Amino acid sequence: MTAEDDKNSTNGFEHIKFKYNEPRWDAHVHLYKLEDTAELVKYAGEYNVQKFTAIVREDWKVYEEKFPDTFVYARFIMSQNLFSGDIKEALDDIQLMHDSGYPIAKFWYAPRWRKYVEDHLKQKVEGFRIDDLRLDPLFSKIEDLGLKMIFHISDPDLLYKKNYQPASYYGTKKQHLEELENILTRHPNLKIQVAHLAGQPEQLDNLARWLDTFLNLYVDISSAKWMAREFSYKTEEAIEFFKQYQDRIFFGTDIVTGRTDREPIPGYYYLRYLSYLALLETDVRDLPLPLEDLENDNKTVINGLDLPLKILRKIYWSNSEKFFKD
Repeated sequence: MTAEDDKNSTNGFEHIKFKYNEPRWDAHVHLYKLEDTAELVKYAGEYNVQKFTAIVREDWKVYEEKFPDTFVYARFIMSQNLFSGDIKEALDDIQLMHDSGYPIAKFWYAPRWRKYVEDHLKQKVEGFRIDDLRLDPLFSKIEDLGLKMIFHISDPDLLYKKNYQPASYYGTKKQHLEELENILTRHPNLKIQVAHLAGQPEQLDNLARWLDTFLNLYVDISSAKWMAREFSYKTEEAIEFFKQYQDRIFFGTDIVTGRTDREPIPGYYYLRYLSYLALLETDVRDLPLPLEDLENDNKTVINGLDLPLKILRKIYWSNSEKFFKD
């Protein structure tokens, strides 16, 4: 069976008609190794993904040489001292990031970061908050240098319920969202893309309040299973949200190149893109999500939103183009 056969005969998608055939921009991917990046470009290209916003660990120039004008690059803010409140190293890193030509800084603050920091960096982080006033110069420097920011805050409600226990160790979702809201309040000029619909596909009313309040805030819809899980049981509410905030939403997948712990390639790529296309472009009902969703006992289905082409053009391409070229 060829890769094309594998794609087109998988999981019931072969009979679904997608209506958008213009370029797509995947505004949230991770490039871990240069040699794996060709797979992403190849398989994403079959869905007319022509541009990516990519979080990298190697120097961005090695990717640009191999794949010119394909990626806009972000890099993680690096500092082992950050969580103790010592931000000098982080401030130097942000300056170096800017001087090296990165347009975007990435901050990862998923709840499981606490265990990562303690297990791998051997640092105690009890009581740490990302809105600690000692960290304010970090966000101010990002503003002053004109860098944009990608921020991962919070995770699905089901993960808090099932995995992030006890709350006394991991914190609560309410607390984590309040921390980011405090940062947004204090830094109105920080042009920020918050991943995974700002951690709030379960709380679109609160996210709407944020978007109305913070005009510098944009969100991506990365995590196919999370978006399908939440949008598919409240399609009318989701459609109205997309209509209301169509200029502030980016398409993104959170694909990580070189992964070997999920579906074998090419399915790892195909199934994510196909799931998004079915969710955003069609009126399909009760299509089983072809991705493992253990938090939801693998019961997640796709109920399509069938968004208008005008909105699809924005979230697939023009919103990202404008955001990253401004």
